[in-house]
Amino acid sequence: MLIAVLVMGALVAYYFGLRAGGYAAAAVFGLSLLALFVPRFALPIQLLLAVGAVAAWRIGSRRPRPPDAVLAVRFIRGAVARLWSLLFGDRDR
Repeated sequence: MLIAVLVMGALVAYYFGLRAGGYAAAAVFGLSLLALFVPRFALPIQLLLAVGAVAAWRIGSRRPRPPDAVLAVRFIRGAVARLWSLLFGDRDR
């Protein structure tokens, strides 16, 4: 459930901006909780989330990136590069 929230929020944030990504993550979290407590609706909710992820990818890939998403991606890439360098950097010492 948590992985779905993070992936869908990041996907929508990348294509549509940080605010839309936050809204999408909150909606996915709510739907996942509903699927957890009402198992009868679990399969339709999971199918809805899968269709939503594919739709966000298909529609978002044709749009220009919003400025806040570009800055967020640069920040995350830099943080990952620093972490990678810290963990697997100069091992000769």
